[in-house]
Amino acid sequence: MKRAGVALIVCALLLFGIGGPPAALAEEPVQTGELKELKKQLEILRQKIEALEKAQAQQAAEAESVSKTVKRLKKRPSASRTVENALKDRMTVNSHLKFFLADQSDGTVNDIDQDNSISAGISNLWLIFGKKLTDWMSIEVAPEILVEAAATPSLGANIERDDSPNVDVGLSWAYVSARLPWDIEVKFGAFFPYFSDEYASKVWWDEQYHNNNGLVTLEDWRSTGIEIYRNFDFSYFSLPVYIYPYLNGEDRGIVQPSRYVDNNDNKAFLVHTAPEFYAFGSRLKFPVSFGMGRWDDDGEKDAIQWAAGVDFTRGSLNISGEYLMRERKELSLAGGGNDDGADEGWYIKGLYRFNSKWRGIIKYSDVDLWQPGADALLTDNYKSLNAGVNFFISSASIIMPQIEYVEAERSDGSVTLDYLRYTLGWRTTF
Repeated sequence: MKRAGVALIVCALLLFGIGGPPAALAEEPVQTGELKELKKQLEILRQKIEALEKAQAQQAAEAESVSKTVKRLKKRPSASRTVENALKDRMTVNSHLKFFLADQSDGTVNDIDQDNSISAGISNLWLIFGKKLTDWMSIEVAPEILVEAAATPSLGANIERDDSPNVDVGLSWAYVSARLPWDIEVKFGAFFPYFSDEYASKVWWDEQYHNNNGLVTLEDWRSTGIEIYRNFDFSYFSLPVYIYPYLNGEDRGIVQPSRYVDNNDNKAFLVHTAPEFYAFGSRLKFPVSFGMGRWDDDGEKDAIQWAAGVDFTRGSLNISGEYLMRERKELSLAGGGNDDGADEGWYIKGLYRFNSKWRGIIKYSDVDLWQPGADALLTDNYKSLNAGVNFFISSASIIMPQIEYVEAERSDGSVTLDYLRYTLGWRTTF
């Protein structure tokens, strides 16, 4: 079409420009030299047309290339998005925040009325970092920010709350886990060994804001070492087994300096199992633990621990309890000499889920904790009744009002404690 248009233009030029008007052209024939010149001009014009067509084709190709590049760039994620996806592939970050909107204790110490101020505050913040290293190995680290204000009453102290709470940063757990052949799982690092089934599994975190006074000292065991886990599944029966062949020495209560650096060369040993049966829409579990080691600096004095319990679930009802014993040989007395002592006690707990939003809990515990005396070990006894409800704002956020009544007394009658504690707590995992 382009060439046809050019030919028409040339014909017009020949008719009206070069050769003059049609009348003149009819009267005077075209000379041979003029024809040669006309052919030369036509050839030049043809070359220009071909050059123009080539340039247009090149421009079209370049435009198509630019269009493909733009489409490819639109499909490619932005730099920030690429970094974000890379971080997600590498690490997960979760948090667990524990704070209270109101908390107050009111009671007597040695029959003298005492109370502390009602207060709001923050108890704990856990940051939980996880990373899958390979298809069979991962790591999890949980730093903890702990706020302490001495608000939990105990024997030998007044019922009060510190005006300036301590804020400490610690490490709640940190371990590498590996999945081995034959469905064996192994942890290396710092964790909660399964001594108390309730405490090691951390189920009480979602049921009570404050665990029963005295019971925490008995249940709590944190250590560094090796955990080997294997679950054996059958049709209506399962048998989880936890073996700890290597643990730093067990410590008493939540202050545990031997968790990271042991004080002797004798490692602690612990085994835990919880046979579980399923029948007639019910679940019945029997957790059992046994452990032993050496607690003193010279590694000569035995420490023996054992626990046994039951856990029954049917529909919305759960009833559970444990008896726990932690014995230490040859504890030092204030006046010199030694005596064997033990922390021991039990609890029973009932929990009922009314619907997807509301759950009620009641728990009673009776615990004896050894206390050094002048000529013999004394016993601090804590009896605690705890009642509360859980309101689920979501599956990860729970408002937890609770009330706790505690009676405590030292075996020689030198110290007594009775109090009620009211708490409006809130736990959120995000």
